[in-house]
Amino acid sequence: MMLHLVLFPLMFTYMVVGLMPDEYFRQKIEIITETRDSLSEPVDAAMPFLDQYEAIWNSAKTLSLIGMDAIGARNSDDVTKILKDLPERITTAYQASVENVRKCEESNTKEALKEATNNLAVYCISVINISRDVRVKPNDANSWRLMHDHAKTISEVANSIRQVLIQSGSGIQACIETIGTIARITENLETMQMLARDGTLESTGDPFPNHREDMSGAAKRLVGAARLLVNGAISSNQEQVKDAAMTAEKTISDLANAVKSGVISLSIDDVGTRSLLLNGGTDVAKALSNILEFTKNAFGKSPNDASWDKLYSSVKELVIIVRSFLETVESV
Repeated sequence: MMLHLVLFPLMFTYMVVGLMPDEYFRQKIEIITETRDSLSEPVDAAMPFLDQYEAIWNSAKTLSLIGMDAIGARNSDDVTKILKDLPERITTAYQASVENVRKCEESNTKEALKEATNNLAVYCISVINISRDVRVKPNDANSWRLMHDHAKTISEVANSIRQVLIQSGSGIQACIETIGTIARITENLETMQMLARDGTLESTGDPFPNHREDMSGAAKRLVGAARLLVNGAISSNQEQVKDAAMTAEKTISDLANAVKSGVISLSIDDVGTRSLLLNGGTDVAKALSNILEFTKNAFGKSPNDASWDKLYSSVKELVIIVRSFLETVESV
């Protein structure tokens, strides 16, 4: 009877808290240590720049989220599951991070990423150790404090990896951000088109010719920005792509504003012309978004890669769409 009184609480603790043998934690720590030591080992083939960028970004994001989960574990309803899964999640994410960093080609960026990833191992190991402690002593405030502090550092270091990527991939990042801006612009133009069809879009009565040159000029400048994007991708020049993307973002914003001003200068009853202009502006914006997408996809690829054909074709499509838009503007 006494033996049952001793064993039952112990078995209950193992079932509820999910304790694991020390060997399990040692294995995870050994894997992280061995993985960290492989950072400088050569790889058979490096990934194209965009693939590197996205892979490293995603693995760093995963580690950051794991750190955030660990920070909030004590107050979570799923504390048992979080603590049980934590060693495996950290180990898997760290392995992916190291593998992706090893495939990075750019030397300066790679050194910065290696340094951050090397530092990350220390805190990953620490959190795994502490996760064992807090599962054994779930009310130990000091262990929870250490868990919070070191998990926070995991998130911070993982975010610093993403900052290194943003700096090294400034052109790619600018393309991504401009694509996001264009999505908001097209959504706004499509909303205006719906209002124009419904007859609820206001009219200022302002003379339309006041806006014709603004629309035409912006559309023509976009073709120039698209060519700069292509040139930057061909030369694998991040700064050139960044500048071209920023120029494209400003120009498509100028075009959208000019289209909106021109449209509301027309009569509410002129639904057809309003729709033509809004459609035209939307088509130009979407064509530019395609160029930005294909620019970041082609960046760093070999000249024979199929992504270049898509980029060149998207520029030709923009030229055709801009020409049609200019004809529409001149006809109003």
